[in-house]
Amino acid sequence: MAKRLLLFCSLLLFTLSIGCNGARTTQKADPVGSTGGDMSVLSLRGDTSNMSRDQIVELERIGRWMDRDIIKQLKRAGYNAKLLKSRKDFNGSGHLLIIDVAKFRPGNRAARAFAGFGAGGSSLDLQYKLLDSHGVSVSAWDDGVGSSKGGTYCAQTLNRNTIKKLRTILN
Repeated sequence: MAKRLLLFCSLLLFTLSIGCNGARTTQKADPVGSTGGDMSVLSLRGDTSNMSRDQIVELERIGRWMDRDIIKQLKRAGYNAKLLKSRKDFNGSGHLLIIDVAKFRPGNRAARAFAGFGAGGSSLDLQYKLLDSHGVSVSAWDDGVGSSKGGTYCAQTLNRNTIKKLRTILN
């Protein structure tokens, strides 16, 4: 009986160690987008004239996060991506992706934290323009999303949607 228990425990530990140390995947550049070339991104904040100071601050915070994330996502997809400060910084190499905020609703953090169930949700609507190296429009589209988790979750979802859209357009 003791031998069976010892054998069972040994087998269990062996199985668990294999499962925990199994094949690990690393995220590599996507082969579909690996020939993506240069991609410059110009991120605009839209019309903020109807927003309160707190809403503008929240939009800037989310915008900075979104800018870092889209560059990271583009690089992961195989593009040589860089963020521009203005349109005149575009040197004509590759494509220019212009992202502009059409509508932003920051929601209410306190409601999200305490009430839950979608209370205080955020929403972000963006307009996109993709230009070629000569400044000619390749494509334009709108996308928007809402989240009960906050604005950065909206930005993250929109950035993933953008990568999918670019794959469709450019490949």
